[in-house]
Amino acid sequence: MPVTGSRVLGVDGQGRIGEHQVERLLGEGGQGAVYLARSPVGGHVAIKVLHERLAGDPEVRRRFLREAEVAASVAPFCTARVMGTGMLGERPYIVSEYVQGPSLDELVKRDGPRVGGGLDRLAISTLTALASIHRAGIVHRDFKPANVILGPEGPVVIDFGIARTLDTMTTTNHVAGTPAYMSPEQLGDRPLTLASDMFSWAATMVFAATGRRAFTGSNVPAVMHSVLHGPPDLSGVPEPLRTMVAACLAKDPADRPAADHLLRNLTAGDVRAAAASPETASPSSAHLGTEHTLVEGMRPPAASAVPTAPAGLDGAKARRERSRRLPLAAAAVAVALAVTAGVLLVPSWTAANQGEGKKAAPLVIGGRTYATVDVTDGFDTAQTGYDRYQPFGTEALPVIKAAGGRLSGTSQGPFFGWFALPGAPSSGDTVSLVTLGAMAGTGEPEDSVFVGRVKDAGTYVGAWYNNTRKESGIDVRMGGEFRHGSNSADLSLVPGDRLALVLSGGSTITSYAETGGTWRKLNTVSVDLPGTAEERARWRHGFALRGTTGTITLDAAEGRTAAG
Repeated sequence: MPVTGSRVLGVDGQGRIGEHQVERLLGEGGQGAVYLARSPVGGHVAIKVLHERLAGDPEVRRRFLREAEVAASVAPFCTARVMGTGMLGERPYIVSEYVQGPSLDELVKRDGPRVGGGLDRLAISTLTALASIHRAGIVHRDFKPANVILGPEGPVVIDFGIARTLDTMTTTNHVAGTPAYMSPEQLGDRPLTLASDMFSWAATMVFAATGRRAFTGSNVPAVMHSVLHGPPDLSGVPEPLRTMVAACLAKDPADRPAADHLLRNLTAGDVRAAAASPETASPSSAHLGTEHTLVEGMRPPAASAVPTAPAGLDGAKARRERSRRLPLAAAAVAVALAVTAGVLLVPSWTAANQGEGKKAAPLVIGGRTYATVDVTDGFDTAQTGYDRYQPFGTEALPVIKAAGGRLSGTSQGPFFGWFALPGAPSSGDTVSLVTLGAMAGTGEPEDSVFVGRVKDAGTYVGAWYNNTRKESGIDVRMGGEFRHGSNSADLSLVPGDRLALVLSGGSTITSYAETGGTWRKLNTVSVDLPGTAEERARWRHGFALRGTTGTITLDAAEGRTAAG
């Protein structure tokens, strides 16, 4: 029976959070509370509400919602899918899939260790989940038995509560997790990489296989000392899992194999090769899809904080070798997981102001020619005709000025605004571009430019570049809910560089950046967008500015349609 607001802290008087009817409190933690609720279309969801004592800080609210955007970029299988966000007064909340079932911690304590095929399936499912999480550039940071739910359709990894994107925040100065499942670098003041999760995964598998922890002690300091300096207790862990676990529990992160590497070899039955050849993945080099477009001698962007391929092995060559020996079973997993990234060299073209619907010098991106100019804006005169959209109430629309070949957006506090250019595209196969001016350069977490197609405040597809994190990505938001997102690191743009989003066929969305006269492919996602092709064709070209504070400028914006 639905509860009332008086019985559940933070919901309204009717026991609702947004359109969701709250049924009960699932749990509380340092960040906030998690409720079980029924969605307006039926079915249960889990809603995480930021704690009231934290919600008064605009930066905390912004990071909380940004966390949802990043989590939404994770492939939905093997993880609890993020379905949307909202505000409960001044408190943001995240709506995610509710997975019914016991945690691995509860199940092992109740029924004993996992054995045989059940243990193998658990290892494969959790590795698949970690590979998906890592492809999104996320370090989970709290992988442990309590965060693996044994749902009716298989194991699901939950709780991105203290997960963070691979940025400067991945250095920890305090213990924020369960020490027995934390990596040595996590217990000290050292940067965290994807390899940290592999240590935690291995410790979790030891518990699943034996019912005991790999590292023990009479108190927390003793457990921490064991993790940092002692050997793991692997007695009772069966082969071939034992070999994999031992490799992942290496004290040096560089010696641990990556999730996708283990997964490929596990499904191929070559576990010892997996453990003997550690291959620590970065968010970009981890992609397994066959859709890479690579130029010989050039590497895709890689997170600087993450170790690359072993010395002496060229990254592109290593990827080709791995692709040739990719087993069929792992390939199926890879296709489902892949959000492709790569680089593509094409001729550059310097934009000239053109009128709507006119033919102009062809712009070639990704092998496709975009000759028809739908709209162009060189910001030569003051602009007042933009339709302006504010996606989140906690982030104000920036004050914009456009004149003399430059547009600026300014705010004293957190801001995020989409601006739709006049006119509609000629068809659904389009490219939207912006030429960057100066970024805010404040060093604050949000200092971003977006470009893409926009319908309204809750519906847009946008490629973005974050100047602080030197990161790019794609956000897809439909009806106020995030449908998909992706991000990759190591992209540094300067004034005069261009950012572009290509929308093809209503489902394939690709981002590109032009630096030094060369276009480079950044991210690709496939999402079934709502509405008919005719309806989507009315979504306008647009751009967005998002910052914590300060001023961001652009030098041009343009929208084009592909040649027939």
